[in-house]
Amino acid sequence: MLNVLIGQQATGWGDLMSLALPFIIMIAAFYFFIIFPQQREEKRRKQLIESLKKGDRVLTESGIIGSVIEAKDNVVVLEISPGVRVNFMKWAIRGLAEEGKKDGKKG
Repeated sequence: MLNVLIGQQATGWGDLMSLALPFIIMIAAFYFFIIFPQQREEKRRKQLIESLKKGDRVLTESGIIGSVIEAKDNVVVLEISPGVRVNFMKWAIRGLAEEGKKDGKKG
């Protein structure tokens, strides 16, 4: 009788593990293929935004390319055309304009 109970318990845990294993694998894959690369990209982008200096050519989220004239606390002043200066929030800076050219994009 004891052997029957022990056998049932082992089978129950085996069934639970066989059901849980695919979910564990999916969660791990989701983390390594989606969440981890996004965190790494966001960290790189924050470092880029904090290191902006006068003369850098940047690309904004809206697709505008301009040269950094001044970088304040949360605002970056860009010159998008000779004599035309526009204020942008730092979070609106996508990256350096030269990076867009490496990806095969025009700009």
